[in-house]
Amino acid sequence: MKVLHVITGIDRGGAENHLVDLVTHQRAAGWSVTLAYLRGHGYWVEPMRKLGVIVHFLALRFYGDPRPFGKLRALLAESDFDLIHAHLPPAELYVRVALASLGDSAVPLIISKHNDCPFHGLPGERAMGRWVARRAALVIAISASVHRYMVGPTLGLPASQVQTILYGIATAAYPLVAPEAVTALRREWGATESTLVIGFAGRFVEQKDLPTLIRAFAIFCEISGCAARLVLVGRGELVEPMRRLAAEVGVGDRVVFPGFREDVPVVMRAFDVFAITSVHEGFGLVLVEAMAAERPVVATRAGAMPEIVVDGATGFLADGVEPFAQALARLTDPAVRQRFGVAGRRRVDEHFAVARMCAETDAASARVLQRVKPTPRRAG
Repeated sequence: MKVLHVITGIDRGGAENHLVDLVTHQRAAGWSVTLAYLRGHGYWVEPMRKLGVIVHFLALRFYGDPRPFGKLRALLAESDFDLIHAHLPPAELYVRVALASLGDSAVPLIISKHNDCPFHGLPGERAMGRWVARRAALVIAISASVHRYMVGPTLGLPASQVQTILYGIATAAYPLVAPEAVTALRREWGATESTLVIGFAGRFVEQKDLPTLIRAFAIFCEISGCAARLVLVGRGELVEPMRRLAAEVGVGDRVVFPGFREDVPVVMRAFDVFAITSVHEGFGLVLVEAMAAERPVVATRAGAMPEIVVDGATGFLADGVEPFAQALARLTDPAVRQRFGVAGRRRVDEHFAVARMCAETDAASARVLQRVKPTPRRAG
């Protein structure tokens, strides 16, 4: 099998980490994998090359930049791919245009939809989204929420064209985290064994609605009276505004900004509770990571997060500052946190295993290829 994956960027993130897991599986299965990405720092490039993946940087300068179209068109014209797999809207569009410029080559296209949000914010986005998606032999929705969006009035794809395949993660590293590493990290955050550490990990962007989390934490501190830290792991343009907000609401000395970290299992084990206040999430892979570490979660009801968190069993769902603070307060009891954490880990093993995700994607790819009439290979 010879597959081309095209994605907007290959830095760390939910969609990007998912693709790395999928490609790792495909290489282990003997597939020939080529990866093309439009922009970014290329965090995963070297690990992919070490797996034997051919990587192309398309050097996008701005949306609409014609150069990546030419590079992608040449790549498609020169290679005999059996399958093309596109991820995230800008990459989907570039693939679609490149295929059209080649007379809509018979090579089948799969699109993985990682978010239930508009294709872009410009006029005509619905028409463009439909035009791109309808070229695909299959659209993979990574949650039921994304599936509803794809077949709903915005894009209106036929249900037969869309299949839901939930994200999965590898969990082997989580039980192997050394307690000493957890203790040392909590100490860096100014937390003792008795401190309740409420944690978030992700990008500092508007989608995550961190102001709601910080304000909820401030109320939580007032109503609970317990020693607590809010640890916001990650980076982004909103770090400094969030620092100022924490000071404004009176918890500047209790909110920690440790920056970006690589060691996700250690970070998750160092939290006592994971909290996320996103206004939309196509899936919410970070919730699965927290649950794999046996940590209870508090999340909003946005997007696919209610598909992951079982309210009252693996955590709580709450919308708004005051309800979110109250939900956090319900997890001050260590026995409750332990019970929810064990239930969360069991749910991950049953529903969000990476082996299940890869097997379902393999089967979907095989069905797509079976529907396509073989075409002769070019000589040489």
